[in-house]
Parts: sequence; C-alpha cells; structure tokens
Amino acid sequence: MRSRKYLAGRKSKIGFRQSWKNLSREDRNDLLNFLKVLGIILAVIGSIYFVGINGLIYIGGFWNIFTGEKGPTLGDTTAPPPPTFAPLAPYTNTETISISGFAEPTTEIILFVNGTESTRTVAEAGGTFNFPSVVLNTEGRNAISATATDGAGNVSPKSAELIVTLDKTPPEIEILSPQNGQAFSGENNQIHVEGKTEPGITVRVNENQAAMLADGTFRSTVTAAAGEIKITIVATDKAGNEKKAELKVSYAP
Repeated sequence: MRSRKYLAGRKSKIGFRQSWKNLSREDRNDLLNFLKVLGIILAVIGSIYFVGINGLIYIGGFWNIFTGEKGPTLGDTTAPPPPTFAPLAPYTNTETISISGFAEPTTEIILFVNGTESTRTVAEAGGTFNFPSVVLNTEGRNAISATATDGAGNVSPKSAELIVTLDKTPPEIEILSPQNGQAFSGENNQIHVEGKTEPGITVRVNENQAAMLADGTFRSTVTAAAGEIKITIVATDKAGNEKKAELKVSYAP
C-alpha cells in the first residue's frame, strides 16, 4: 500500500516537471505572475483576518510617519485633532510675528488670521510646526486659529483661538509734579514725583519702578543731591511701546 502511494507521488511530480518543461517561456512567466498576485491576495486576506481593517490603517499611518511621506490612507475617515498653539505674548507692537505649536505628525496646518487664510505648513514627524512670519492685518485685536488636514483629506475642527493685540501707539505721560525747573531746598532732599498715564502701564522714574494705581496714576521718590537733578520718566505699555519724558529741578541743602 505504501509503495503504491509513493509511486503515485513520484508519477505526479514527474508529470508536473514534464508539463512545466513543455510550457513556453512566456507561459511560465504568466504562471509565475499569477502565483505572485495570488500570494499577495492571500496575504491581504490573512492580514485582514488577523489584524482587521483598523490594524491595516494603523500600520499605514505609522509607515507615513516613519517615512515622512504624505499620501492617502485607505479607509481613514477620522479627522485629526485640532492643532494647539505654543504660548505667545498677547500684545505686540510689530506686524510680523512667529507662531508655533503642535499637531498630528505630517498633517498640513492651515493658519487663519481674523478668519482669512494666512499661510500653510506641514507638521514635522514629531508633531511640531512653525510659522516664522505671520502678518497681523489689523491694529488692535487679531484672532488666530488653525486646522490640520491629514493624508486622507480629513480636516480637523478649528483650533482654539489665539488672541494677539497689535498696538503700535506709545502711551501718554502727564507729569503732575514737580514742575520743570522747580527749585527745592532744606533738609528734606526727597523729591516726590507724580503723574498719570494709561492703566496697566509700567513706569520707571530714573530707572526705578514707580508705584501704580488702578487709574493710571504713578508715584515715585527721587533722592536729590545738591545742584541740578534730571528726572527721566519712561512709560512702557504691554506691547513694548515706550514714551519718555524728562524734566530738570534743582536742590540746595
């Protein structure tokens, strides 16, 4: 019984070899290509069976991140999360600023300023993105937002707004006391300086920060030496704009 099975197997192998030899080179290539395609189909079916469609999508997304390539991902209908911005000063006196942040790696980031598209870039493999030269088109309040688009064309919701106020106007200074050219004398060599500016302003008197009241009133004291004293007052707003005022007084002990 065993000999019969062995002989049958031998005959089958011999028959296959003879059939293969009888095929032309073109027929052999066609058969090999068919077997390759069949192998790929079986591999895909096996992959779907073992890891599922979501697993294949995940693997495809990982490959895009690893290679840095951007292209459609089969079956991906999930929008990426909205981009997030790195902290930024809320006030500026320059029209061009730099904005950076984080998003899903390799997604295209579209930046909007006051609802209008401003510029685009692609997030790096680590998820960071940077816009080095963003133009603020409105003096005053500017609302900045962004979206992320992945390789499959899915668009994220808009990010939380980043508010940046463009202010190019220096603050005003009103000096209430002392008067320019005023003369002081006596044992008390403390000269009290008082004035008014806009609320929220930083004021320095001869490089010393003045005390500020909620209504913009500032107060400081200068210790006088005999002779002429120059008093320099510098007011700086949140955007970095400065206004300087100077006056001279004299003191005699």
